[in-house]
Amino acid sequence: MRPSRARSAAAVLVWVVVAAGALVVGLTAVGAVGSGITGEGLRPLTAAEIDTRLAALPAASAPGPPVSSAPPTTESQAVVVSGAPGGTIVVRCEGTTPRIVSASPAQGFELTESGSDDGRPRVRFEGDDIEVDVRLTCTNGAPMGDVRVEHDD
Repeated sequence: MRPSRARSAAAVLVWVVVAAGALVVGLTAVGAVGSGITGEGLRPLTAAEIDTRLAALPAASAPGPPVSSAPPTTESQAVVVSGAPGGTIVVRCEGTTPRIVSASPAQGFELTESGSDDGRPRVRFEGDDIEVDVRLTCTNGAPMGDVRVEHDD
């Protein structure tokens, strides 16, 4: 019976040593989390240290003046036109003619029509109880949208 107790005591002793080792390794890892690889602790910079580091950075060039709108050309950049509340339309002017690049309905709406009506491009968005009709024009080379909202009663 003695050898059985000796084995049990040895097993308990091994378990205690392994548990203590695991505890030491875990505490060491937790302690090292904020110190980085080299063991140097990170600390917040003081206001003076921040000012010194910022002063050492190369000076950024000052922003230029805002870009002015270019005079009308035969073809303009694509511009987002609001079809609020139905969605948005990306439009480009080709001379005095608006061209629909894309149309994206807002949440709860669907695009039901996109094309020309009476020679003027238009987009129609429909929701549960609302219809939004956007007729597009080009004024001075810039796309514009005339938004009309109709509520279903």
